[in-house]
Amino acid sequence: MAGPPPRVEVRGLGKRFGEVVALEGVDLTLGADEFVSLVGVSGCGKSTLLSIIAGLAEPTAGEVLVDGSPITGPGRDRGVVFQQATLLPWLTARKNVEFALLAEPLSAAARAAAALQHLELVGLTGFADAYPAQLSGGMRQRVALARSLSYRPTILLMDEPFGALDALTRREMQELLTGIWEAHRMTVLFVTHDIEEAVFLSDRVVTMTPRPGRVRAEVEVDLPRPRRPETQTEPHFMELAGHLLKSFRAAGPAPVATTAVAPAGPGRGRTAGGGHATGAGGRPAGDGGGPAGAAAGGAGRPISAQIDLAGLHSLARELVRADSQNPPGREAGAARLAADYLAGAGWEVELQELEPGRPNVVARLAGASPQSLLLNAHLDTVRIGDLSLWATEPLGGEVIGGNLYGRGAADMKGGLAAMLAAAAAVARQPGDRARSLMLTAVIDEEVWFKGTKALIDSGQLADCVRAYVGEPTSLKVATALQGAAEFTARVRGRSAHTGMAELGRNAIWDMTHVLEALRGYGAGLAGRGRALGFAVDPSLNLGVIDGGSGVTLVPDLCRIAFDRQVLPGEEVEQVVEDVRRLFAQTCAGHGIDGDLVCDQFFRPWRAAPDSPVVRALEQAHRAALGAAPDTTLFRGYCEVELLAGAGIPGAVYGPGDLLQAHRPDEFAPLAEVEAAARTYAELAWRFASTAAEAGR
Repeated sequence: MAGPPPRVEVRGLGKRFGEVVALEGVDLTLGADEFVSLVGVSGCGKSTLLSIIAGLAEPTAGEVLVDGSPITGPGRDRGVVFQQATLLPWLTARKNVEFALLAEPLSAAARAAAALQHLELVGLTGFADAYPAQLSGGMRQRVALARSLSYRPTILLMDEPFGALDALTRREMQELLTGIWEAHRMTVLFVTHDIEEAVFLSDRVVTMTPRPGRVRAEVEVDLPRPRRPETQTEPHFMELAGHLLKSFRAAGPAPVATTAVAPAGPGRGRTAGGGHATGAGGRPAGDGGGPAGAAAGGAGRPISAQIDLAGLHSLARELVRADSQNPPGREAGAARLAADYLAGAGWEVELQELEPGRPNVVARLAGASPQSLLLNAHLDTVRIGDLSLWATEPLGGEVIGGNLYGRGAADMKGGLAAMLAAAAAVARQPGDRARSLMLTAVIDEEVWFKGTKALIDSGQLADCVRAYVGEPTSLKVATALQGAAEFTARVRGRSAHTGMAELGRNAIWDMTHVLEALRGYGAGLAGRGRALGFAVDPSLNLGVIDGGSGVTLVPDLCRIAFDRQVLPGEEVEQVVEDVRRLFAQTCAGHGIDGDLVCDQFFRPWRAAPDSPVVRALEQAHRAALGAAPDTTLFRGYCEVELLAGAGIPGAVYGPGDLLQAHRPDEFAPLAEVEAAARTYAELAWRFASTAAEAGR
């Protein structure tokens, strides 16, 4: 028996703008109450397709049917939400929603009641009388959503509605939308660049080719509903996102293929369920007593020559392919890879789940003394960001020209892979170990440092006397670390219509006084680095400025966010106090109503002069690579400072360049990954083979 007809049918759709072909031969159906996301690079025609379905543009070929009838223009059966909220700035939130109901046969009281009902639906109870300029970006988008839902369309068309929002607000809006859709079903077509957003929201995701836009593939999303934030940490979610990413990045047009990816099975190896996993008899599992393909140890061969290079390359690529973007925090796949590898090499391994789907990997190789050297790496990466900016596969782990490409290749899965390969080489060495080794691969370094903080707070690092963090230093020994203080400042004015601007007070103009004061303060930092023994100066950077909602209103609020980098030798508390004093003096001098908050700060760090920890690393580098390493200031934050605060002296050393971190087409040279593995192996084996030191 045939099922119900599709709600929307797109047949052979084409659209030209002069000589430019935007869409060509697009066929697509949307079922009744189905949530479908459309994903593709910028310029592939996603927004054009949505506009044609909305009746806001006409195709040059093909047709669109809604409930079997061709569309002839906009209709109240189709609601539209754009990337910008497009609210009327002179109307309150309630009046903006009521405006959409003017064509409905409702009394004024009924329109007001319906507006309040839909503002409550989107979580804006209490903000009905606020003007758009008084609302945050996320709140304005909630009003726009309430407006589109107020006349009860059966089809909702959404054109990157959360694209301009910050990461946390975007997540809130995703949860709000999926909650509304699950409670009040309708047909939704949702345009986005974000594959994870598409998977989280949708029943089906459609990917499009670059211009001219065609449907490349369709993937069914078989995740159970209702969906919650923790859904994004589940293995099957990650598998679906990875499958879509490969489809999206595939070269050339592809035929439509509907795929339902099977849920991930149980984790591999002994670590799948958490707890401990140890190779039989304390030796590596598999042929030859080590990971598959590992080179056997041999008398007289330096340990730095015993790295399994082929295995290292494969491991590094697999780690990059394991999506561990944070937020939302989904390190489980990378954690299992690391834990299985270490267990197979003979290490005692524990997966410690700090949050659902977010485990630390804690591995130990016991010696006669519990005194331990710590190799520390992090599992998480920053977000992939806009896919259209990438020329390589973000989670492909591709090797091109000797470089490993993908999100986290430099920061810091290349370093993690090198540490794991070194750990396997050390475990293969015959004879007893005088001291112990520890390797931790932690969650959440990119955001709140939850992984390392938990290890410190729980006392699990109590036996560690040295720590080495594998951040990208281009194989230089980082003996110092920049700190930073991050601030948000707000200035309040008074709103007025620009026709009577003299009745208001412009918050943006007032903020310019603050900006000039900060610019002068930043210029005054010149030369301070040299006085502290560094080749660079501390800096102040303005990262965000936000104010106003349109040219017809005097803005009553302006917000900025900025940071002050802090060099070793400076006190971060003094820096915070200096900035606060400068802001207060500026506000007082110009009669400005403002406030300043230090959102968070990170202390700078410097190794002790002639540190034995640094000296040991320099000697290991020289033994492994035949030359003395350079030293450097690490100009990002990393957890060596946290470890030092816990009484564990350390240094920073790893493959890849910090300049590549967090960028599209991130990469690390494989030659540096190999070299780092050799150095880590020398470092760890020399420590393990040496008698315990007195005290710390």
